[in-house]
Amino acid sequence: MLQVYRYDENFEYVEPVLVTELDESGNYVIPADCTTVALPDSPSLFKPKFDPENQEWTETATQEEIDEILSIGATDVSPVSQLKEQNALLLMQLAETQKQSQEQAETIASLLMSLTEKGVL
Repeated sequence: MLQVYRYDENFEYVEPVLVTELDESGNYVIPADCTTVALPDSPSLFKPKFDPENQEWTETATQEEIDEILSIGATDVSPVSQLKEQNALLLMQLAETQKQSQEQAETIASLLMSLTEKGVL
């Protein structure tokens, strides 16, 4: 599972997307309107826009828009919303951990098979 970031026709950020589909080579199939370039953690962008040429996210919000968001944002975040967001992040981390665990189990099984074939075990 891989998280990518969807943008619209104007390259403005839309939403995060989890990609699970693999091609014949085992690489993730990333939709055309998505990028693997993560949004910066800090400082956060209020109105992110993807620059495909430089492969980076930039801020497109005006100072007035930022001020308005900041004045509203302080009262809009409810505890339930925060818990929902934390739950979503934890579910993504759990899925990644499960994937890594499965890959490790497959590697161990392959190594044990190799050792068995060579008569070591």
